[in-house]
Amino acid sequence: MATLSSQIKSIELKVKALIEENTRLKTQNNQVETTMSQLELDNKDLVEALQISEERNVALKTANAMLGSDDYKTKTKLKINALVREIDQCINQLAS
Repeated sequence: MATLSSQIKSIELKVKALIEENTRLKTQNNQVETTMSQLELDNKDLVEALQISEERNVALKTANAMLGSDDYKTKTKLKINALVREIDQCINQLAS
């Protein structure tokens, strides 16, 4: 009987230890999920900021090209030609 009783107590202790470990792991998992959610939000914000910066960079390069910078003479000519073609298309559509 004593061995049966000691085995039961041993099993009870192991079950309690498993329950405590399960609780600890659930808490840790919740913390990791919270951190992951925050990092995903931060990543989304950074991606949006990067896209805005890239758009601004393109706009600044275009503005620089339109101002006739020596570095962008070819781009300036191409942009002007594209704008002239666009204007011609608009005129043709209005004339039709």
